[in-house]
Amino acid sequence: MTKIILFSLFVFALVYPSSAATYYISARGNDTNAGTSITTAWRSISRVNSATFRPGDKILFEAGQTFNGSIYLQAASFGTPNLPLVVSTYGAGRATISSGTAFGFFAENNAGIELRRLNFEGSGRLTNAASGVVFYLDTPNTNLRHLRLDSLNVSGYQKTGITISSWKGKSGYTDVRITNSQVFANGENGLTSASQDLAAHRNWYVGNIKAYENSGRADMPNKHTGSGIVLSGIDGALVENCEAYNNGWLNACTDGGPVGIWGWCCNNLVIQKCESHHNSSGTAIDGGGFDLDGGCTNSVLQYNYSHDNGGPGYLLAQYPGAPPMTDLIVRYNVSKNDARRDHQGAIAIWSTGSNGGIQRAVIHNNTVLLSRPANGSYPRAVSILSDGISEVSLRNNVLKTSDGLPVVTSRTSTGVRLQGNLYWSDSRALSVQWNGTTYTDLASWRNATGQEKLANGRATGIYADPELPSATSTYQPLPTSPARGAGLNLQAEFNLSHGPRDFAGNPTPPMSAAGNIGALETGVFAPLPVTLVSFTAEQQGTAALLRWSTATEKNNAYFAVESSRDGQTFTALNLVSGYGNSARLQTYQYTDQNLARYATNTVYYRLRQVDLDEKTTYSPVVTLSVNSAANSVANSLQVLPNPAVAGTTVAVKGADRASIQLFNVRGQLVETVAVGANGTATLPVAGLPAGIYIVRSGAQSTRLVIAN
Repeated sequence: MTKIILFSLFVFALVYPSSAATYYISARGNDTNAGTSITTAWRSISRVNSATFRPGDKILFEAGQTFNGSIYLQAASFGTPNLPLVVSTYGAGRATISSGTAFGFFAENNAGIELRRLNFEGSGRLTNAASGVVFYLDTPNTNLRHLRLDSLNVSGYQKTGITISSWKGKSGYTDVRITNSQVFANGENGLTSASQDLAAHRNWYVGNIKAYENSGRADMPNKHTGSGIVLSGIDGALVENCEAYNNGWLNACTDGGPVGIWGWCCNNLVIQKCESHHNSSGTAIDGGGFDLDGGCTNSVLQYNYSHDNGGPGYLLAQYPGAPPMTDLIVRYNVSKNDARRDHQGAIAIWSTGSNGGIQRAVIHNNTVLLSRPANGSYPRAVSILSDGISEVSLRNNVLKTSDGLPVVTSRTSTGVRLQGNLYWSDSRALSVQWNGTTYTDLASWRNATGQEKLANGRATGIYADPELPSATSTYQPLPTSPARGAGLNLQAEFNLSHGPRDFAGNPTPPMSAAGNIGALETGVFAPLPVTLVSFTAEQQGTAALLRWSTATEKNNAYFAVESSRDGQTFTALNLVSGYGNSARLQTYQYTDQNLARYATNTVYYRLRQVDLDEKTTYSPVVTLSVNSAANSVANSLQVLPNPAVAGTTVAVKGADRASIQLFNVRGQLVETVAVGANGTATLPVAGLPAGIYIVRSGAQSTRLVIAN
């Protein structure tokens, strides 16, 4: 029935587009007027609330004027993505909605709405009893599309400044953009989302938001309050260019606290290029900068700046009863003087172990600078607070403390690997507190625990001054710094992508090069003789079919195909001649016969590319699980053709979820399509610019190249 209703509304909008009208509200108006011109404007919010609006209508309040009351859209008032219902200001500046002790704007089960250029002011967080701007959905099996909240100031509400939520199973809002706004001086939080089921909402963008002085509530000991921006229940969200500061000081909950910018129970959440600082908590927990919390999957914190927070700069936390938390990335961030209270860590990891705990988290190329606060707290650069974690790695991070503060404290010795990090504590002895034992030099810690060592036994890690400039505006290592060019090659060693850029926007190193340790690369790398587009291994009966392609080649003599049983010791199988010099797509393949000879369930492959003057580079390592259905052709994510030509369609096979998502290299969601019962979807790429994209289905992802 819901689908029929929504379809009828859509048809109604198509049949009557000419009925759209613009309604004006002015302090000089009269509610008995028609309202459809400035000279016949209405006067009050109550007149707006008594009307029903159609797709394409506009409701415009006079700039510079204050209107008392709360805007409440009737259930029959709605818009569509093509004909949105707009609530905004006319004239220069903004109108103000002064809602006293009540909400500022409320829309229940409405969408296709754009809210722009307005101030919403409550009577103050101690006297108001509501949230500021509220969108709420509680009808079953409903997906409402298109919300735009832009250029809003929302302040003085007891609860949350802006909140968008649903509470009816998988019902939720899709295609939501919240931009260029300020949420401040509210009680519970600045900006929030919520849903009943995981991933009820889809495709959100939050950009250029300032969330500040949202205090938290001293009268709510059973709920954490005082966050700047917190999102949950979304599949596909990008938060960027936002700032959160001076939030959370009145939080009274001892089981959990506020964070400047964070998410929980989200999939494909990316928080990037944001700043979070001077946040705190009224209790001895949290109050930090950024957080990926319980139930987050396939999510990323990158290019962020956290400083002077009471709690961790970057936190991973799995709370009791949380859904699975897997596949997280924290990279190219800076933390300066976080964890100022209650002996917390600048990078902190805490897990109850619920639903497998924190699984597969990669923390790499971050810079942490930590001095000792005057309040007696004893922070540390990295704090691992529990077990209940698995396949968590910290690599290529600069961890610098002063005054003898620990660089690493861990309460577990399992599930976590530290490799290739640079440690320093202002010429004092190293301090690593590892599962009850304190180590004062890198070698002792390495020999006793196996940390800072690769699988082949090679020792990693550096204890030295990273030689960062004294200026606070840059964290680029000086030319003499031991961090320069000393990073582990994540692609070659672990088959991990660095991502496209570093904290300052420099390009990350190519697969053949070692970059810096820390959040900033040099920005200068020699060009590769070969641009490798793809490299795959597929089982075909008792053999393995290896395929790879190149976008460009310069002086390419040949590829040596190499295999390994353990991923460490490789043996050459055969040589495949290159094209020498080429500026167009070239494809190759090689068949490795008789997989049984490896006597193992996993075979590793790599390419050793040799140019005409015998210089060598290596490809990322790919793995093949022999006789494993999870890695067979029928059950792996395949994109055909790849590369694709702009303007064509692409077939995606082997999906493990009901939808396929396409992301650009910035992590922005470009397209979402449904998957058929046979696990196949058709992905349109018409109109997309040439470049590299990521195709994702649940935990599976692969790269798609679109050529000119």
